[in-house]
Amino acid sequence: MTTWSDDEDYGPSITRRMLGLIMRQLREQARMSTIEACEAIEISPATLSRLENGQQGVNVHLAKSMLDVYGEVGRHDEILDLCRRSQRKGWWDTYGVSGRGYITMESDAESVRTFQALLIPGLLQSEDYARTLFQNSENVRADRVEPLVTVRMIRQERLRGERKPLRLEAIVHEAALRCLVGGIEVMYGQYAHLAELAKLPTVSLRILPSSAGSNARMASGFSVLTFPDKILPDTLYIEHAFGGTDTEKKAEVDAAKVAFKRLRAKALDEAASLAFLERVAEELS
Repeated sequence: MTTWSDDEDYGPSITRRMLGLIMRQLREQARMSTIEACEAIEISPATLSRLENGQQGVNVHLAKSMLDVYGEVGRHDEILDLCRRSQRKGWWDTYGVSGRGYITMESDAESVRTFQALLIPGLLQSEDYARTLFQNSENVRADRVEPLVTVRMIRQERLRGERKPLRLEAIVHEAALRCLVGGIEVMYGQYAHLAELAKLPTVSLRILPSSAGSNARMASGFSVLTFPDKILPDTLYIEHAFGGTDTEKKAEVDAAKVAFKRLRAKALDEAASLAFLERVAEELS
């Protein structure tokens, strides 16, 4: 049975997912099916699914009903405190960013493996590069550009942080380096930013040259997130033109890990990647 420690300082995303995992375990321990639980608690199967998957928070009143239905008597204080923690706002809320999606997962992850084919990964983007992307996005209002740039830069601070650092292993296709985002000056700044971050002990950057050939997994970017102490299963996040989706399904996550390993085998090593980056910058002049 999953337990929670008050000493852990996790954000609302991982807290919701942890709470959902506990609630699912309690339901299964009570030998209740989804339908039986929904009828007793008086919620829909879709709502229970979102609660157990951590996609939706559980308020204290609903949690009390669920605990009564599941016959749990020894963990009320722990679980109700978890409910209150799950309702907290993340730091990104200050900038008007939704408390759902990739950023909330990344904030609690201890490591990220990411592959990007056409753009520099967000965690490695320079300020001007990120600003240009947001300015050119049809879905971003002009008044939202600077807050979104700020959020992206704050995310990168964990790569340099001593407390709760984030380890990043990034594979970037050569096409992303050669795609002119914002013009030559912006790209020069981006190359310099990449070179600087690549030297951090928390960052591994590998370039996948075009000469390595094609791969079916190169159709879209994807990331695999790992959480502290395996408190939650590894999660796969897949980006697409209109947003992204995430899954904890082991078969899909494992397939992504295998794909990443194969891409890494084709990519240049870290030293060769920095040298390649320098050559691309020289060719741009």
